Amino acid sequence: MDYRKDVDFSRWNASHWSLFVSIMVGFFMWGVIASIAPLFYPSVNAVWFLVVPILAQLAGDLGISALSDFKLGRRGTFFLTMGLYGVGSMIIFASSTAASVSLISSSSPLFLIMIVLGIVAADMGIEGEVPTALSYASETMPIKLREKMLVILPNFNNVGAMVAALVSYLTYSLSNSYILQLRVLGLLSLVLVGIALFLRRRTPESVRWLMKAGRKNEAKEEVERDFKPTSNLQEKHVNKRVSLPFRFAFLVVISVSQYLTYGLMASTIADYYFKGITVDLIYLVANVGASLAGFVAAMISSRLRSRTFALFSFVGGTLTMLPILALVTSVIPFTLPVFYILLMTNMFFSEFGWAVRTILEPTLMPIKARAFLIGSVRIAPMLSYAASLELTSTFTEVQFVLFNLILWSLGAFASMMWFFKGYDTNLVPIEETSQEMETQGQA
Repeated sequence: MDYRKDVDFSRWNASHWSLFVSIMVGFFMWGVIASIAPLFYPSVNAVWFLVVPILAQLAGDLGISALSDFKLGRRGTFFLTMGLYGVGSMIIFASSTAASVSLISSSSPLFLIMIVLGIVAADMGIEGEVPTALSYASETMPIKLREKMLVILPNFNNVGAMVAALVSYLTYSLSNSYILQLRVLGLLSLVLVGIALFLRRRTPESVRWLMKAGRKNEAKEEVERDFKPTSNLQEKHVNKRVSLPFRFAFLVVISVSQYLTYGLMASTIADYYFKGITVDLIYLVANVGASLAGFVAAMISSRLRSRTFALFSFVGGTLTMLPILALVTSVIPFTLPVFYILLMTNMFFSEFGWAVRTILEPTLMPIKARAFLIGSVRIAPMLSYAASLELTSTFTEVQFVLFNLILWSLGAFASMMWFFKGYDTNLVPIEETSQEMETQGQA
């Protein structure tokens, strides 16, 4: 029995809804929790406070993704990551509550240590969940919806960051208090943990992971219970071989380009060059743009060939940096409204680039170590971002924007190389896109 086809051509049902909402909540929580450090940064004003969460994410990125591949499976990992989310959120909420009622001083080293510990635990869960969630969705969602799901679901990271920025903007404008910001975000995260744990009880395990783990009877049970095949679509195939090292290198380059440009333009530029309520507003504007763009990207990702989509995204992002450069060099008179418009436009293309990544990272990596390899791809952008935070802290605004332009250009070059040397993934079985199965024809 070909379980792969049963999964790929299954009708959408309650199990798909359960998986969709479960992953959606996880990505939404990522956006909320990952926003805490940059939004709270003005009260700390030390670069290490932005770097430490990245190091925590690295640990989750490699350790938890490896557990997902080799021991826990996709579903089991989801409960581990929620546990870390919950512990981190509880520490953040408890410490900010204690500070708000003067049990501890918000300026004391103990308070800062507790906040950092909470952020570290939650961020470790975040980065362990991302490779697992992308693997889970790519292996389980119907093939005709795969690209769309791989874009819509991660976009709830942007929606979560947008909500976190809006909450921070409102609480700070009403109270002028970073402690209240922290307390509300911690409480929101705790509520989301409870919702996610309830939803994840119903999600099916990845049939492909069960087959890879040699648990064929369990795979058969999952198929019979949760996947009801409908009429087959016309599958597409690839007609070329591309080595795993080339695919890995391509993903690393576009990841560095997209991850750094998003992080630097959505949050770091606000932390370094603006103060007070403007920090929250810039973060909000950037994530409104990214959130809207994510839904647009989901609509076009299944219509454009994946190589064309990649080229369009990174070349477009490069071009949108030029008017921002003109603004900060006074070629265009600088005003915040114009900056917000240009920033939002740039965030549209940043989200398109993120969509390219979330489609290609799971579909180009083999199942034997899919989550771990996705996590490994993310090492370079995380380390580069940590180094860039330190490097750009001494930059002028012009140098900062030029640095982002160079990073975008790097992604444009890589996407051009993939356009000519790579292949499209739309409607191609994941066993072929990951080059685990012999190619069968023309893409």
